[in-house]
Amino acid sequence: MSIYSKIYYNLCDNGSQRESLYRPKSGLHKHRIIPGHQGGLYEENNITYLTVREHIIAHFLLWKMNKNPNDIRSMKMLGAKLSPKQRQITGEWCRDNKIGFHNATPEQRKEWSMKGFESQKNSGNENTFYYWSTEEGRKKRASIGGKVGGKKQAELKLGFHQPHIQKIAASLGGKSHIGKIWIHKENKRTRIFPEDFLKYQKQGWKRGTGKTKSS
Repeated sequence: MSIYSKIYYNLCDNGSQRESLYRPKSGLHKHRIIPGHQGGLYEENNITYLTVREHIIAHFLLWKMNKNPNDIRSMKMLGAKLSPKQRQITGEWCRDNKIGFHNATPEQRKEWSMKGFESQKNSGNENTFYYWSTEEGRKKRASIGGKVGGKKQAELKLGFHQPHIQKIAASLGGKSHIGKIWIHKENKRTRIFPEDFLKYQKQGWKRGTGKTKSS
């Protein structure tokens, strides 16, 4: 038995003793010891009672034990902040199994994209693609970049000190396009700010480069 298995089953054993404490708003979750995606049912001998934090840890341990991406998805739904590697694993798994966004119609994807922009807009967060695409955000970027040492400040603000971000920026032809999105129509493509997408969408433009992985 691995160290992850020992910790997991100890956690579940301790949680099973809290059955009398479980009630609405008690802060406890019902957790299937053998999870649902492995065929586990809500049966008495397969249920334990965990706090939210313990519930996240339980699915992390299950991921370490079985490498099933569903456990990472469960962590995310419980509010865990996933690592870039974990996001990549779940994204690829959902893509391959046509789950969520990958099973959506083009119309649904457009709707969700616009909801995402709206959510960024309403969040008031100044570190989103939407904010940097607004007039205020563009002026702020110009101000940061114009100060002594401003280039470095701007890079840190936008995450350009990270190697993977630098590679993406280089592939996009530099850093002047930050905050913009790709759109395409027929054999044409260009970059625009998200706030202008609806105008282009009415003219038949679509999000993305229009290129497939094979091309």
